[in-house]
Amino acid sequence: MDPENKLTPQRSLELINETLEGNRRAIIAGSAKFFFLWGGVLALFSLAVWFCWNRSGNPVWNLLWLGMPLAGYPAAAALARGSRIPQNYVSLLLGKIWGAFAFFAFALSGLASVFPMDLTLLIIVLLGLAETISGVALKSWPIIIAGAVVGLGGACAASVLAAGPAQVLLFTGAAVVLALTGLAIKLQK
Repeated sequence: MDPENKLTPQRSLELINETLEGNRRAIIAGSAKFFFLWGGVLALFSLAVWFCWNRSGNPVWNLLWLGMPLAGYPAAAALARGSRIPQNYVSLLLGKIWGAFAFFAFALSGLASVFPMDLTLLIIVLLGLAETISGVALKSWPIIIAGAVVGLGGACAASVLAAGPAQVLLFTGAAVVLALTGLAIKLQK
């Protein structure tokens, strides 16, 4: 090996940091379409639950939420296939963050049938927390701020709104924030 072409430890670290930073930017840029997708899916299901519950007066329509992953995950998988998002530790971490959110949202929904709790409040806070943690992992202020708006704003609104179909509209608001986050990411390019 030619001594002039040998990498110094400092240059090796610089190259590693440049690669990591490039991957982080690629993940953020590629995530915009997922924010649009999940914002749209969330808006569609929250409005469907609200409409049906509001018209019938029966909260059984909350079972429609079970269709959300059935509609969203195949669409997300299709988007991921055509995506250039690098598969690395950060992208795997993001998947685990959102997987943990889904686990807790479903688990709490099941527990709420046995133990009375303000499920809307809990899930909106979890949603905001998952988005904020994702933003921290990506070092993205738009995602961090959007997560805080969803979690903290949603918690305040959930505590003010009466129980019933009106609380479901908090998720419609969260859907708008998700879509706006995707737009902010797109505009940062």
